[in-house]
Amino acid sequence: MSDKIAFSLFDGSLTVTWYGIFVTTGIILAYFLYLYLANKRNIDIDFSLELFIWVVLLAIICCRLFYVVPRKEYYPIDSWDALMRFLGLTKDGLAGLTIIGGIFGGAMGILFCVLRYKKYSYAKVADCVVLCVFLGQIIGRWGNFANQELYGQIITNPALQKWPFAVFIDSDGMWHQALYIYEGFFNLIGLIIGLLLFFRYKKLKNFTISLYYVFWYGLVRGTLEFFKIEHKNFPGTEIGVVQVIAYSACIVAFVLMVLNQKGVIRFQSRIYNEAGDSLKLLAEYDKKTVDGIIIAGKTYYESYGEEVSPAFRPAGDYTLAERQMRAVIFGRPTKRGN
Repeated sequence: MSDKIAFSLFDGSLTVTWYGIFVTTGIILAYFLYLYLANKRNIDIDFSLELFIWVVLLAIICCRLFYVVPRKEYYPIDSWDALMRFLGLTKDGLAGLTIIGGIFGGAMGILFCVLRYKKYSYAKVADCVVLCVFLGQIIGRWGNFANQELYGQIITNPALQKWPFAVFIDSDGMWHQALYIYEGFFNLIGLIIGLLLFFRYKKLKNFTISLYYVFWYGLVRGTLEFFKIEHKNFPGTEIGVVQVIAYSACIVAFVLMVLNQKGVIRFQSRIYNEAGDSLKLLAEYDKKTVDGIIIAGKTYYESYGEEVSPAFRPAGDYTLAERQMRAVIFGRPTKRGN
């Protein structure tokens, strides 16, 4: 695609690029997927809207910083215009983003909202978000096609000089490996597996899907770095910076994912501190019985039937008696009939 401009407004004073259209489309569709997944996890819409704003904002900022900081020789901050270019606030826009930075930024956005509202656990929210990141990346990568970037080695075999194996680059008049297609394809596989885990595997513990995303994307991104023509190396070596980060994250995430599923480590609190989670969920956690707990003068099964899941208040609103009750539920299981 030789023309990066999709259309112009106001007699050419405002231009809209294909890159921006693809990235924005990816963000919007990812948000709609998040709303669907969040609804399945009983996360309310008000929280989701603020989460969307903070995650996208911090992700974009970190995407930009992770791109320009390792390339500070190309983005010096020695004047006002240079600072604007560093921040991506010139007419060229955010020409240069690193997705790995966006992952860190998005993680900080989730943490900020979770700490601000204190309604949902970080693990629960993150498991919904990361699957949407897969979708956003798949669509957003087509922006690299529009900008004729993220391509690999030259392809000399005429049989492979066609889409989706290769992309023609105008700047050198050669066919190159279409890495954006390769990454999008493997991320699509990753998304399908993640959705199957989300909906089908009921024994999956909170945060396992988040760790799965880091594992999968680290493996894909680290492997594709072998084929990139331009990548940042550690000074005096041929070792790629992004490759080391990606593979390290992949290995650590895989180990943590296994330990989390086996219960060796725990990313989700043993006590559900979330508004919207019912007393029934509290009682059944870890399969501990609470038949003898007295609530409002009645036993647990008299107060709340099998099909009733009343909303529970935030942890900060509990009375002393309720806090003691929760301690009994998770500390000393009672016997039926006591």
